[in-house]
Amino acid sequence: MCGILIISEQIDTSTNIVCSWLNYYDCPYLRLDDEQGKNIDIEIIVQNCDFKTILHTNEGIHVLEETKIVWFRRGYLKFGMEQTLLFEDNSTNKSIVRFIDNEGETLEKYLYEVISSERRVNYPGEYNYNKLIALKVAYSLGFNIPDTILSRKSNSLKRFVDVQGKCISKSIQDIMPVYYHGKEYSSGKINRVDAREITQEHYWYSLFQKEITKKYELRIFVFFDNIYSMAIFSQLDTESELDFRDVDVNGAHPNRMVPYQLPNDIGLRIRQLMKRLNLKSGSIDMIVDDNDDYYFLEVNPVGQFNFVSEVCNYYIEKDIAFSLIQ
Repeated sequence: MCGILIISEQIDTSTNIVCSWLNYYDCPYLRLDDEQGKNIDIEIIVQNCDFKTILHTNEGIHVLEETKIVWFRRGYLKFGMEQTLLFEDNSTNKSIVRFIDNEGETLEKYLYEVISSERRVNYPGEYNYNKLIALKVAYSLGFNIPDTILSRKSNSLKRFVDVQGKCISKSIQDIMPVYYHGKEYSSGKINRVDAREITQEHYWYSLFQKEITKKYELRIFVFFDNIYSMAIFSQLDTESELDFRDVDVNGAHPNRMVPYQLPNDIGLRIRQLMKRLNLKSGSIDMIVDDNDDYYFLEVNPVGQFNFVSEVCNYYIEKDIAFSLIQ
Protein backbone atom coordinates (compact mmCIF):
# COMPACT_ATOMS: atom_id res chain seq x y z
CA MET A 1 0.00 0.00 0.00
CA CYS A 2 1.29 3.49 -0.82
CA GLY A 3 -0.12 6.97 -0.36
CA ILE A 4 1.15 8.54 -3.59
CA LEU A 5 -0.31 7.71 -6.98
CA ILE A 6 1.26 9.20 -10.14
CA ILE A 7 -0.55 9.04 -13.47
CA SER A 8 1.79 9.81 -16.36
CA GLU A 9 3.42 8.57 -19.56
CA GLN A 10 6.52 6.43 -19.91
CA ILE A 11 8.27 9.03 -22.06
CA ASP A 12 7.77 11.95 -19.64
CA THR A 13 11.24 12.93 -18.41
CA SER A 14 9.97 15.17 -15.61
CA THR A 15 8.00 12.31 -14.06
CA ASN A 16 11.05 10.08 -14.24
CA ILE A 17 13.12 12.60 -12.29
CA VAL A 18 10.41 13.11 -9.64
CA CYS A 19 10.21 9.34 -9.18
CA SER A 20 14.00 9.22 -8.80
CA TRP A 21 13.74 11.68 -5.91
CA LEU A 22 10.95 9.63 -4.32
CA ASN A 23 13.19 6.58 -4.59
CA TYR A 24 16.08 8.53 -3.06
CA TYR A 25 13.92 9.44 -0.06
CA ASP A 26 12.67 5.85 0.15
CA CYS A 27 9.05 7.00 -0.22
CA PRO A 28 6.66 4.38 -1.61
CA TYR A 29 4.52 5.37 -4.57
CA LEU A 30 2.59 3.81 -7.43
CA ARG A 31 3.15 5.09 -10.94
CA LEU A 32 0.72 4.16 -13.70
CA ASP A 33 1.49 5.11 -17.29
CA ASP A 34 -0.95 5.20 -20.20
CA GLU A 35 0.86 2.28 -21.77
CA GLN A 36 -0.07 0.09 -18.76
CA GLY A 37 -3.82 0.55 -19.18
CA LYS A 38 -4.57 -3.03 -20.18
CA ASN A 39 -2.63 -4.37 -17.19
CA ILE A 40 -4.95 -2.75 -14.64
CA ASP A 41 -7.89 -4.61 -13.10
CA ILE A 42 -10.43 -2.69 -11.05
CA GLU A 43 -12.77 -3.89 -8.35
CA ILE A 44 -15.40 -1.88 -6.50
CA ILE A 45 -16.53 -3.57 -3.31
CA VAL A 46 -19.34 -2.28 -1.08
CA GLN A 47 -19.68 -3.97 2.31
CA ASN A 48 -21.07 -2.69 5.61
CA CYS A 49 -21.68 0.75 4.09
CA ASP A 50 -17.99 0.97 3.12
CA PHE A 51 -16.81 1.61 -0.45
CA LYS A 52 -13.49 0.26 -1.59
CA THR A 53 -12.07 0.86 -5.07
CA ILE A 54 -9.17 -1.51 -5.61
CA LEU A 55 -6.61 -1.28 -8.40
CA HIS A 56 -4.82 -4.55 -9.21
CA THR A 57 -1.61 -3.83 -11.08
CA ASN A 58 1.68 -5.57 -11.80
CA GLU A 59 3.11 -3.59 -8.88
CA GLY A 60 0.51 -4.81 -6.39
CA ILE A 61 -2.83 -3.79 -4.89
CA HIS A 62 -3.81 -0.16 -4.35
CA VAL A 63 -6.97 1.06 -2.56
CA LEU A 64 -7.95 4.34 -4.17
CA GLU A 65 -9.86 5.65 -1.14
CA GLU A 66 -6.68 5.32 0.95
CA THR A 67 -4.56 7.34 -1.45
CA LYS A 68 -3.09 10.43 0.17
CA ILE A 69 -2.50 12.34 -3.07
CA VAL A 70 -2.73 11.73 -6.82
CA TRP A 71 -0.59 13.66 -9.29
CA PHE A 72 -2.18 13.64 -12.73
CA ARG A 73 0.91 14.62 -14.67
CA ARG A 74 0.00 13.63 -18.24
CA GLY A 75 -1.64 10.22 -18.37
CA TYR A 76 -5.13 8.91 -17.72
CA LEU A 77 -6.43 6.46 -15.15
CA LYS A 78 -7.82 4.17 -17.78
CA PHE A 79 -8.03 0.52 -18.62
CA GLY A 80 -8.82 -1.50 -21.70
CA MET A 81 -9.86 -4.87 -22.99
CA GLU A 82 -9.26 -6.84 -26.11
CA GLN A 83 -12.31 -6.45 -28.33
CA THR A 84 -13.04 -9.45 -30.54
CA LEU A 85 -15.52 -9.27 -33.40
CA LEU A 86 -18.36 -11.59 -32.48
CA PHE A 87 -20.81 -11.22 -35.32
CA GLU A 88 -20.63 -11.15 -39.08
CA ASP A 89 -22.82 -8.06 -39.08
CA ASN A 90 -20.50 -5.07 -38.74
CA SER A 91 -23.21 -2.77 -37.34
CA THR A 92 -23.84 -5.23 -34.51
CA ASN A 93 -20.13 -5.31 -33.69
CA LYS A 94 -20.04 -1.50 -33.63
CA SER A 95 -23.00 -1.41 -31.26
CA ILE A 96 -21.30 -3.84 -28.90
CA VAL A 97 -18.02 -1.90 -28.97
CA ARG A 98 -19.91 1.34 -28.33
CA PHE A 99 -21.71 -0.28 -25.39
CA ILE A 100 -18.44 -1.54 -23.88
CA ASP A 101 -16.82 1.87 -24.33
CA ASN A 102 -19.74 3.59 -22.58
CA GLU A 103 -19.56 1.13 -19.70
CA GLY A 104 -15.84 1.78 -19.38
CA GLU A 105 -16.31 5.55 -19.52
CA THR A 106 -18.79 5.36 -16.64
CA LEU A 107 -16.27 3.44 -14.58
CA GLU A 108 -13.47 5.89 -15.39
CA LYS A 109 -15.62 8.85 -14.33
CA TYR A 110 -16.34 7.08 -11.05
CA LEU A 111 -12.63 6.53 -10.43
CA TYR A 112 -11.94 10.24 -10.89
CA GLU A 113 -14.84 11.08 -8.57
CA VAL A 114 -13.32 8.90 -5.83
CA ILE A 115 -10.25 11.14 -5.87
CA SER A 116 -11.49 14.35 -4.29
CA SER A 117 -10.17 17.71 -5.43
CA GLU A 118 -8.27 18.10 -2.14
CA ARG A 119 -6.27 14.94 -2.81
CA ARG A 120 -5.26 15.47 -6.41
CA VAL A 121 -2.97 17.64 -8.47
CA ASN A 122 -4.88 18.58 -11.62
CA TYR A 123 -7.34 16.36 -13.42
CA PRO A 124 -7.48 14.73 -16.88
CA GLY A 125 -10.44 16.91 -17.84
CA GLU A 126 -8.19 19.94 -17.30
CA TYR A 127 -5.15 18.74 -19.27
CA ASN A 128 -6.21 20.75 -22.31
CA TYR A 129 -7.55 23.85 -20.54
CA ASN A 130 -9.65 26.15 -22.68
CA LYS A 131 -7.32 28.99 -23.69
CA LEU A 132 -10.14 31.44 -24.31
CA ILE A 133 -11.51 30.93 -20.81
CA ALA A 134 -8.01 31.34 -19.36
CA LEU A 135 -7.60 34.65 -21.23
CA LYS A 136 -10.93 35.91 -19.91
CA VAL A 137 -10.14 34.94 -16.33
CA ALA A 138 -6.64 36.46 -16.56
CA TYR A 139 -8.13 39.71 -17.84
CA SER A 140 -10.65 39.77 -14.97
CA LEU A 141 -7.75 39.51 -12.51
CA GLY A 142 -6.03 42.55 -13.96
CA PHE A 143 -3.53 40.92 -16.31
CA ASN A 144 -2.74 42.65 -19.57
CA ILE A 145 -3.62 40.50 -22.56
CA PRO A 146 -2.95 41.32 -26.23
CA ASP A 147 -5.83 42.88 -28.15
CA THR A 148 -7.53 39.89 -29.72
CA ILE A 149 -10.14 39.00 -32.31
CA LEU A 150 -11.70 35.62 -33.07
CA SER A 151 -13.74 35.66 -36.25
CA ARG A 152 -14.40 33.89 -39.53
CA LYS A 153 -15.26 37.07 -41.43
CA SER A 154 -12.46 38.41 -43.60
CA ASN A 155 -13.60 42.05 -43.38
CA SER A 156 -13.49 41.91 -39.57
CA LEU A 157 -10.04 40.31 -39.59
CA LYS A 158 -8.70 42.85 -42.08
CA ARG A 159 -10.14 45.75 -40.10
CA PHE A 160 -8.49 44.42 -36.93
CA VAL A 161 -5.09 44.26 -38.65
CA ASP A 162 -5.51 47.76 -40.10
CA VAL A 163 -6.25 49.18 -36.65
CA GLN A 164 -3.66 47.21 -34.66
CA GLY A 165 -0.78 47.23 -37.14
CA LYS A 166 1.51 44.25 -36.55
CA CYS A 167 -0.53 41.15 -35.75
CA ILE A 168 0.00 37.44 -35.31
CA SER A 169 -2.28 34.47 -35.83
CA LYS A 170 -2.36 31.24 -33.87
CA SER A 171 -4.65 28.32 -33.22
CA ILE A 172 -7.56 28.74 -30.85
CA GLN A 173 -6.54 25.76 -28.74
CA ASP A 174 -4.19 23.10 -30.09
CA ILE A 175 -1.25 22.54 -32.39
CA MET A 176 -1.91 19.85 -34.95
CA PRO A 177 0.92 18.34 -37.01
CA VAL A 178 -0.01 17.56 -40.62
CA TYR A 179 2.07 15.13 -42.68
CA TYR A 180 2.07 15.68 -46.43
CA HIS A 181 4.45 14.14 -48.98
CA GLY A 182 6.86 13.12 -46.26
CA LYS A 183 7.04 16.55 -44.63
CA GLU A 184 5.55 17.72 -41.35
CA TYR A 185 3.56 20.96 -41.22
CA SER A 186 2.18 22.51 -38.04
CA SER A 187 -1.29 24.03 -38.13
CA GLY A 188 -0.85 25.84 -34.84
CA LYS A 189 2.40 27.68 -35.32
CA ILE A 190 2.40 31.39 -34.52
CA ASN A 191 2.65 33.45 -37.70
CA ARG A 192 2.70 37.11 -38.55
CA VAL A 193 -0.42 38.27 -40.37
CA ASP A 194 -0.28 39.87 -43.80
CA ALA A 195 -3.63 41.51 -44.49
CA ARG A 196 -3.05 41.10 -48.23
CA GLU A 197 -3.29 37.34 -47.79
CA ILE A 198 -6.80 37.56 -46.36
CA THR A 199 -8.52 37.09 -49.69
CA GLN A 200 -11.47 34.79 -49.04
CA GLU A 201 -14.81 36.05 -47.79
CA HIS A 202 -15.09 33.44 -45.05
CA TYR A 203 -12.60 31.29 -43.14
CA TRP A 204 -12.85 28.86 -40.31
CA TYR A 205 -12.69 30.72 -37.00
CA SER A 206 -9.30 32.41 -36.74
CA LEU A 207 -7.62 33.99 -33.74
CA PHE A 208 -5.60 37.14 -34.37
CA GLN A 209 -3.73 39.11 -31.74
CA LYS A 210 -1.78 42.34 -31.72
CA GLU A 211 1.92 41.53 -31.80
CA ILE A 212 3.54 42.69 -28.59
CA THR A 213 7.04 44.10 -29.04
CA LYS A 214 8.72 42.10 -26.34
CA LYS A 215 11.72 42.68 -24.17
CA TYR A 216 11.75 38.99 -23.27
CA GLU A 217 9.43 36.05 -22.75
CA LEU A 218 8.69 34.38 -19.43
CA ARG A 219 8.11 30.68 -18.82
CA ILE A 220 6.59 30.27 -15.37
CA PHE A 221 5.94 26.92 -13.73
CA VAL A 222 3.54 26.64 -10.80
CA PHE A 223 3.15 23.72 -8.41
CA PHE A 224 0.78 24.44 -5.52
CA ASP A 225 1.97 27.83 -4.20
CA ASN A 226 5.51 27.50 -5.54
CA ILE A 227 6.34 29.65 -8.58
CA TYR A 228 9.46 29.17 -10.71
CA SER A 229 10.18 31.81 -13.35
CA MET A 230 12.62 32.00 -16.25
CA ALA A 231 13.29 34.85 -18.68
CA ILE A 232 13.95 33.90 -22.30
CA PHE A 233 15.60 36.42 -24.61
CA SER A 234 14.00 34.99 -27.72
CA GLN A 235 13.72 38.30 -29.56
CA LEU A 236 17.48 38.30 -30.15
CA ASP A 237 17.15 35.47 -32.68
CA THR A 238 15.12 35.96 -35.85
CA GLU A 239 14.04 32.31 -35.74
CA SER A 240 12.47 32.68 -32.28
CA GLU A 241 11.45 36.32 -32.12
CA LEU A 242 7.78 35.32 -32.28
CA ASP A 243 7.97 32.24 -30.06
CA PHE A 244 10.93 30.75 -28.19
CA ARG A 245 9.59 27.26 -28.93
CA ASP A 246 10.69 27.73 -32.55
CA VAL A 247 14.29 27.14 -31.45
CA ASP A 248 15.44 23.87 -29.93
CA VAL A 249 16.46 24.49 -26.30
CA ASN A 250 19.00 21.70 -26.72
CA GLY A 251 20.19 22.85 -30.13
CA ALA A 252 23.45 24.46 -31.19
CA HIS A 253 22.19 28.04 -30.70
CA PRO A 254 19.59 28.13 -27.93
CA ASN A 255 18.10 31.36 -26.61
CA ARG A 256 19.68 32.93 -23.55
CA MET A 257 17.60 31.82 -20.54
CA VAL A 258 18.07 33.02 -16.95
CA PRO A 259 16.28 32.75 -13.57
CA TYR A 260 13.79 35.55 -13.06
CA GLN A 261 12.19 37.15 -10.00
CA LEU A 262 8.56 38.12 -10.62
CA PRO A 263 7.12 41.27 -9.03
CA ASN A 264 4.99 40.46 -5.97
CA ASP A 265 1.77 41.64 -7.58
CA ILE A 266 2.29 39.41 -10.63
CA GLY A 267 3.00 36.43 -8.40
CA LEU A 268 -0.16 37.13 -6.41
CA ARG A 269 -2.28 37.30 -9.57
CA ILE A 270 -0.76 34.06 -10.85
CA ARG A 271 -1.81 32.27 -7.65
CA GLN A 272 -5.28 33.81 -7.95
CA LEU A 273 -5.46 32.69 -11.59
CA MET A 274 -4.53 29.10 -10.77
CA LYS A 275 -7.12 29.03 -8.00
CA ARG A 276 -9.85 30.42 -10.27
CA LEU A 277 -8.96 27.85 -12.96
CA ASN A 278 -8.91 25.07 -10.34
CA LEU A 279 -5.34 24.13 -11.30
CA LYS A 280 -2.65 23.14 -8.83
CA SER A 281 0.07 22.88 -11.46
CA GLY A 282 0.82 24.34 -14.86
CA SER A 283 3.22 26.22 -17.14
CA ILE A 284 2.37 29.84 -17.90
CA ASP A 285 3.65 31.85 -20.86
CA MET A 286 3.93 35.62 -20.52
CA ILE A 287 5.63 38.50 -22.33
CA VAL A 288 7.30 41.59 -20.92
CA ASP A 289 7.24 44.47 -23.40
CA ASP A 290 9.60 47.41 -23.89
CA ASN A 291 7.65 49.38 -21.27
CA ASP A 292 8.09 46.58 -18.69
CA ASP A 293 4.39 45.73 -18.86
CA TYR A 294 3.46 42.08 -18.32
CA TYR A 295 1.15 40.29 -20.76
CA PHE A 296 -0.49 36.95 -20.05
CA LEU A 297 -0.62 34.57 -23.02
CA GLU A 298 -1.72 31.10 -21.85
CA VAL A 299 -1.47 28.37 -19.24
CA ASN A 300 -0.73 24.73 -20.02
CA PRO A 301 -1.55 22.32 -17.15
CA VAL A 302 0.78 19.64 -18.59
CA GLY A 303 3.49 21.93 -19.95
CA GLN A 304 7.11 20.82 -19.77
CA PHE A 305 9.18 22.29 -16.93
CA ASN A 306 12.30 20.14 -16.96
CA PHE A 307 14.30 22.67 -19.00
CA VAL A 308 13.27 25.48 -16.59
CA SER A 309 14.52 23.37 -13.69
CA GLU A 310 17.82 22.53 -15.37
CA VAL A 311 18.69 25.96 -16.78
CA CYS A 312 17.83 27.84 -13.59
CA ASN A 313 19.04 25.19 -11.09
CA TYR A 314 15.62 25.23 -9.44
CA TYR A 315 15.46 21.46 -8.70
CA ILE A 316 11.74 21.62 -9.33
CA GLU A 317 11.42 17.84 -9.45
CA LYS A 318 12.89 17.58 -5.94
CA ASP A 319 10.38 20.15 -4.66
CA ILE A 320 7.52 18.27 -6.31
CA ALA A 321 8.64 15.06 -4.61
CA PHE A 322 8.67 16.86 -1.24
CA SER A 323 5.19 18.27 -1.90
CA LEU A 324 3.83 14.81 -2.68
CA ILE A 325 5.47 13.31 0.43
CA GLN A 326 4.17 15.94 2.87
